[in-house]
Amino acid sequence: MAGIFLKKEFESPYENFPANTGSIEFVGTAPEFRGQGVASHIIKHIIEHTPYNDYVIEEVADTNIPAMKLYEKLGFEEYKRKPLSKTMAKKNGINHFLSLKYVKK
Repeated sequence: MAGIFLKKEFESPYENFPANTGSIEFVGTAPEFRGQGVASHIIKHIIEHTPYNDYVIEEVADTNIPAMKLYEKLGFEEYKRKPLSKTMAKKNGINHFLSLKYVKK
């Protein structure tokens, strides 16, 4: 469904995107497979088998604690924090969208 509704967004290139940087987006795991290392394996595979030195994950909700723990465990660090308006924060319970970065060693 996301591919259909976000087709234009998926296919449009980032503007001013840093060279040699990969973007990891829309990470999700079916409920019955959560906590089994599936997302970790997929992200590690991407990092190990693609030619980039840096990787970014954009707009993770600050309230998505399981995702934040996973990304931190894998070595991603926050580099940007985008606040939501008070109205939106109250409506959806998210205060900030975080951007994370991983640099290969």
